[in-house]
Amino acid sequence: MELSRISSKGQVTIPKAIRDILKLHEGDRVAFLEEEGKVVITKASLVALTDLQKSVKEQADRDGINEEDALRELEKVREEMWNERDK
Repeated sequence: MELSRISSKGQVTIPKAIRDILKLHEGDRVAFLEEEGKVVITKASLVALTDLQKSVKEQADRDGINEEDALRELEKVREEMWNERDK
């Protein structure tokens, strides 16, 4: 367990061990997520990726696209990109 103190401005220092685990560096953005009464801190880019994945899944569900269909289409796109590369 790592501990930190809240400053008078509401700021906290993220302990080095946690920064190392999350691969955080100066200037990186972090997100605070509330989940079941607990707060989770994560690299903001991970939140964006998770939101994108959720959005894509919701759209696929609405369009009736299952995982097998999506993988088949992905393989077609990969093949097209590979063939374009050789031109």
